[in-house]
Amino acid sequence: MKVVPQLLYQHKNVKKIMVDGLSSIVYKSIDTIDTETDHYVATHVISIVLKGKLKIQTYYEGERFLASQNQIVFIPKGRYMISDIIPENEEFEAVFFFIEDDLINSFLENKKDLKNVKSFSYVMEYSYKLKVFTETILVLYQNDTNKYKEITKLKLLELLHLFYNSEQRNNFLKILESLQKITKRNIKEIMELNFDKPLLVEDYAFLSGRSLSSFRRDFKRNYGTSPKKWLTNKKLEKAKILLSTTDFSINQVSLEIGFENVSHFIYLFRKFYNETPKQFLIRERMIKVV
Repeated sequence: MKVVPQLLYQHKNVKKIMVDGLSSIVYKSIDTIDTETDHYVATHVISIVLKGKLKIQTYYEGERFLASQNQIVFIPKGRYMISDIIPENEEFEAVFFFIEDDLINSFLENKKDLKNVKSFSYVMEYSYKLKVFTETILVLYQNDTNKYKEITKLKLLELLHLFYNSEQRNNFLKILESLQKITKRNIKEIMELNFDKPLLVEDYAFLSGRSLSSFRRDFKRNYGTSPKKWLTNKKLEKAKILLSTTDFSINQVSLEIGFENVSHFIYLFRKFYNETPKQFLIRERMIKVV
């Protein structure tokens, strides 16, 4: 499962500044174009682009974002997204602030000026004070991640207050308020678009704006079976199509349908179709030759 921030922690071009669970601050630099990287956002993230461009497309109502140098993009958690990193003059740099719900809820507790959400932008400007804050973080706290664990959430809270006390206050508050108002979405639309992603049933429930129990109940009403059984059937149906119509290897097919464990994919395929993917592939090729 490609999940951020966990995925970023393993990246050779990423420096962990502060990490406390899913709350973290990380710095990424890269000098080559990195396109069509797909991952699931496990917690809210404020991305500040210092150099280059960051293009993002999510599978949540077709959202598209483009943040250029000295811009910020806020990505709510629960998005499955494709991102493109485009260096400028062979340089891309960004700082990512991952912020959990409990911190945002605590921050909003005493804020009386929340208004009804009408329109807002997830892309914001990189103001002078935010720049000073970010540069200070990078200068002072890069050398020992574990040493600064205890102040991770304090620094993230400071960042929230900087937004609150800036000219972008209203827009920022509307973003945060929108996080509290996840509406139910069409389950069939969610599932048909995302069944081949490496997501858990809990992730699909979140994407649909439902609790896990409510999601299971509504899913059964729509499909007459459980989410797990439906997902397995749907993935394996796509696997057969890919094996028949493409030159993909078995490993590639497994990844395309959302199985990162190839052995598990082979086991399920054999269980459902009484033959392994390799046996199916050989038989299909023999039929085509004849």
